[in-house]
Amino acid sequence: MNYQLLTRGMLVLLFLVSTGFLFAQMEDEEFQEIYDEYLEINQQLQQLQQQALQDEDIAGYAEEYSAYVDTKLKEIDSRAGELVDQREETINRIEAAQQEGDFEVIQELQQTYQQINQELQPFIQEAMQDQEVQQRQQELEEMLITKMEEIDPETIPLLNRMSELSEQLDRMMQQQQQ
Repeated sequence: MNYQLLTRGMLVLLFLVSTGFLFAQMEDEEFQEIYDEYLEINQQLQQLQQQALQDEDIAGYAEEYSAYVDTKLKEIDSRAGELVDQREETINRIEAAQQEGDFEVIQELQQTYQQINQELQPFIQEAMQDQEVQQRQQELEEMLITKMEEIDPETIPLLNRMSELSEQLDRMMQQQQQ
């Protein structure tokens, strides 16, 4: 599995942007400022995470973890197994389209990938209840964060700030919906 795709579900704070944020029709200037800062920090952390995944030990463990989760998903339900296979095929097709520079196909395949991931979510949530999956995920997150801190000592403050911003955005969205 491709490392950038593996990172979904890792370092949950990096991926807290909910669809509510993305589709918010808020004209609130404060909301926009907070959201912009959130996106900026998210981008910084994703770059650090990608750099950390260049470490062979971390990359190897990430690969093992990903394979383990895929195996768990396949054990849960045959439909989950089909979706995992479809996701892998889609990843391979995206990589081929990237090499060819076919951006239209890439965009189409990314939508397919997102749909597959959406269908996989209930199965992933079930797999995440497994103690072994949780332990391996925690180990990988610790390895990633440690390496990210080596690359940039500001990693933990950035993660903390992102968490604060996420909470602020959640509160603002809840207030908007009331």
